[in-house]
Amino acid sequence: MIDKIEYLTDGDKKYPIAFTLNVMERAEEEYGGVGKWVKLMRGSEPSYKALKFMILEMINEGIDIENDKLKENQKMDFMTSKQVGRLISRIGFEESGKQIFKLINTALPKDINPKNVVTTMSRK
Repeated sequence: MIDKIEYLTDGDKKYPIAFTLNVMERAEEEYGGVGKWVKLMRGSEPSYKALKFMILEMINEGIDIENDKLKENQKMDFMTSKQVGRLISRIGFEESGKQIFKLINTALPKDINPKNVVTTMSRK
């Protein structure tokens, strides 16, 4: 995995997003894996709940990574699900989805692609 932080921008406010093993683990716990999450997003009726879940996890992971570099009094607060829902409403469902898929595609090793994460990762 490539450790990379990107930012969702809402006006003059930037929210760090990161796609790491921690985020993949949360997707596995919630949806059975990143591949299953991707299927929910690529269906004829994409899941708003699934998008909000992934953006919440990716933002809070980005905040956690950035907080590691900050002094205690400079640390950012983690976002709540409701705050992320409002953020997606402002940015737009499509734009939010594009930005996180872009980061997922760049963060995954080249031999793993979100379309086949389930089959690649579940080989025994």
